[in-house]
Amino acid sequence: MSSKPIALAVGNFDGVHLGHQHLLNTLVLKAKEKNLIPSVLMFDPHPLEVLEKESAPCIISTVEERKKYMRSLGVENIFVINFTKEFSNITARDFIKEYVYEKLNTRLLIVGYDWRYGAKREGEFELAKEMGQMLGFEVIPSEPYKVDGHIVSSTLIRRLLKEAKLDEVKKYLGRDYSIERRVIKGKGLGSQIGFPTANISNTSNMCLKEGVYAVKVNNHLGVANYGKRPTVENANQNILEVHVIDFKGDLVDSVLNITFLGFLREEKKFNSIEELKAQIKTDIETAKKLFSF
Repeated sequence: MSSKPIALAVGNFDGVHLGHQHLLNTLVLKAKEKNLIPSVLMFDPHPLEVLEKESAPCIISTVEERKKYMRSLGVENIFVINFTKEFSNITARDFIKEYVYEKLNTRLLIVGYDWRYGAKREGEFELAKEMGQMLGFEVIPSEPYKVDGHIVSSTLIRRLLKEAKLDEVKKYLGRDYSIERRVIKGKGLGSQIGFPTANISNTSNMCLKEGVYAVKVNNHLGVANYGKRPTVENANQNILEVHVIDFKGDLVDSVLNITFLGFLREEKKFNSIEELKAQIKTDIETAKKLFSF
């Protein structure tokens, strides 16, 4: 996979939050000092999706979103292993020797304080360090990163997103929560009631509280609904749909950058389409009052 020697960090990096950024900044700095290529190894799908689907977490950011942000931090190589049941059976020692050392040509491995790897999560920092000494590469730990006394973690951010606490999410991400996804063709239900919406792909497993949000769509203000659209459809899975205020045009197949600015209200079923239309008008006016740019 890699011919030039690398400095490597391994993990899922979901959200690329401040803790991840701290680790990746260390990675880039150490790689520069040692003339190595700063690199990351991720797994897709999330291991729990394969091993314990009912326990699998919601997703803060897609692999492509993570890659883009990591590259902005100076990471040059990003390797993604397709995580399968077969791969999950690899022993911790074989993972370090065959993947980290031989395939990737790692000379420096930086790992999070709670890193576990290999079959049954048997591997931990001390084993990696011991194997590094034996094979000839350095292993250093990255200590937990704290903000206001809280360890910054993807688990914390998932909970805060599910509670629609966007200001707290911003504090631990180091930026507003945003996604970059493609628009897919919907059923035209929004257009039928006078508020055309862009249906956003790959959103059924987002870490979001169901409801209505004020959003920035590229450089336009919008309102977004995340949920099952109970008044018009009652879909069987959540979908994110966005109405871009004062915009006319076809967005199908466009890639939109959607930034979540504020939570306006919970999703609810209205008694009639007219009630829904009146509420959407109110949502738009509220978004305009709260956020103008």
